[in-house]
Amino acid sequence: MIKLYSDAHCPDSHRTRIVLAEKELPVDTQELESDNLPADFLKINPYGKLPTVIDRDIVFFESSVVNEYLDERYPHPPLKPGSPAERAQMRLAVMQLERELYPLYEDSQNGRKKKEAVKKLNVYLEHLNGYLARQEYFIGEQYTLADVTLAPILWRMPSVGVDTSKLGNLEAYMDRLFERSAFERALSEHEQMLRDL
Repeated sequence: MIKLYSDAHCPDSHRTRIVLAEKELPVDTQELESDNLPADFLKINPYGKLPTVIDRDIVFFESSVVNEYLDERYPHPPLKPGSPAERAQMRLAVMQLERELYPLYEDSQNGRKKKEAVKKLNVYLEHLNGYLARQEYFIGEQYTLADVTLAPILWRMPSVGVDTSKLGNLEAYMDRLFERSAFERALSEHEQMLRDL
């Protein structure tokens, strides 16, 4: 059985929970707080990174690394495109989201940076709305790790004061992501409450 160390508040942990749910893998999940990690966990992962996965006594961390490992180790259903070019596009998309969108979300949690971050998030999502006019998922017609990377941030947008209701393509895309049974099963109690408020 896979052991998952996860933070119920963290979009990176959310990404890995989505992958595990998509694969319908048996998981022993231990919820931790990223800013209060116990000593026994730090013995396993001295970098203190969540999520952390242990599979076959091997420790993996960094969400994008963990998720690619899980997709290759447990290939059904596949969360990467079939062609090398599309897989490269997917990896670039994941990297871009991690470098651009995830920091904006983090800044939106910071009182001093929130106003500017929310403004930039709105611009980012307007561009994304235009991009999604041409395709069903982030990389064409297949749900991939790029969508898995984007979904946790989009889910959190109302909680930081970002309104997507006028972005029709983005709203339709979010519906496709959030209606997946794996997405619903992957939500922590905290994440469920983000939309219940």
